[in-house]
Parts: sequence; structure tokens; C-alpha cells
Amino acid sequence: MDAAALSALWLSVAGPVSRDARVPPPPPTTAVLAEVAKGKVGRVALPEKGVAAYGILPASRELLWLSLTDDHLDDDVAELTEVILHGHWASPKTMYQRIDLPWPFADRHYVLVSENNAKLAGAGVWERAWHVDNTELVAARTQTDAVGFDASEPLPMNRGAWLLVPIDADHTLGVYQAWTDLGGAIPAEAAQTWARASLDDLYASLTKHTVAVAARYGAGCAPQPAPDGVAIPCLGR
Repeated sequence: MDAAALSALWLSVAGPVSRDARVPPPPPTTAVLAEVAKGKVGRVALPEKGVAAYGILPASRELLWLSLTDDHLDDDVAELTEVILHGHWASPKTMYQRIDLPWPFADRHYVLVSENNAKLAGAGVWERAWHVDNTELVAARTQTDAVGFDASEPLPMNRGAWLLVPIDADHTLGVYQAWTDLGGAIPAEAAQTWARASLDDLYASLTKHTVAVAARYGAGCAPQPAPDGVAIPCLGR
């Protein structure tokens, strides 16, 4: 898909996105769209040291939605420990997460709340937004490794969203935004530098994860809801 076609695609959803998205992204620049058209991940710096990314993912909107909301995402992310506290798969969900950081930094843990956007789904754009809410952090200790829990420091801030804009049956424009503060002795600027540097890996990991999810969501699957609440049919039917 060339840059002109990407620009037209974005213009077709720009109104609903700016009006109804929980986390509205900035319009992609010509330079960003040129990068995306080459198969790369285009990056945009956001206020408050946030980052946005745009990239074409080789999977349908439905499969990507099932993959990025999956309860087993930590299977493909070695540095992540995840325990579901409330909710399941593509429904709104609350989860305990712990990130393994390299020595000498302490691991970070937090409770993440993720939500769907039914209003924006009416325009064909699917949004999954999240934010840290550590209200249940202490209570989560009994559901995970107590030693790892006690050695970790609370992560004060992690918020953002994925937007999925369908291109065709096998390709989707994925827009990712995030703001992260690791707290402690790690400057916020360092956290943002790490987040920007890992964007290529993020898109590649999500693409890889679709393979496992597609196999699990075949005939006889437990149908999961799209953001509008309508069940996504089992794949392959």
C-alpha cells in the first residue's frame, strides 16, 4: 500500500478517531506514511514524553484484536509475568504484570486495566486502551510469585492504546501509543528511549503471536467480543 493510499485510508477514519477515541493519536505526517509504505514502523514523539507508532500488520483486524488482547501474551514475551485478576481475553480486563529489568534495576510491577471502545467501533476502528491502577496491587501478591513480587517496585505510570484500522482481509494499519514512567532511579527519559527503540520488536512480536492465536481460535473456539460487543466468529469458518 503506497503513501497516498494510506493517507486516504487515514482521512476516511480521522473524524471518528479524533472525536471518539479514548486516546486520539496525532494524524500521521507525510514522512511517517512514507516509512509505513516501505514496510517500516513510523514513529511520532508525543507530548509528556509519549510515543506513537504506525505500521502495517500482515493480519486481519479480527485476528490482531484477538492477539493483542490474548490472555497468553506473556508466552511470547520472556520479560513479562502476567496474572489475570478480572475479565477474560477480549473483554475488558484487569491484570497484574511484572517486567524483568536488567541488573542493577529492580523489576517493576503494576496492575493494568484495559478497556474497549464500543463507540469508535461503529466507524470500523477497533481500540483497546489501558492504564495503570495499582489499587489492587497489594492484593495481587497472593496470585503470583511472592519472592518476585516483594523484590519489585511499583510502576507509577503506563497508559496508551492500540488502534486497528482494516486495510483488507489480510492487512491492518496498527497505531500504537504509550506513555511510561518506570519510576525509581530510572529517569523518565530513559524509559521513553527504551520504549521508542523497542517498537520494531513490538510489531514483530504481535505478528508472530497471531500464529498461535489463529490456531487456538479455530473451529470450536470460545467466541470473543469485538469492541462493539458482537462475537467474532471462529476463524476458518
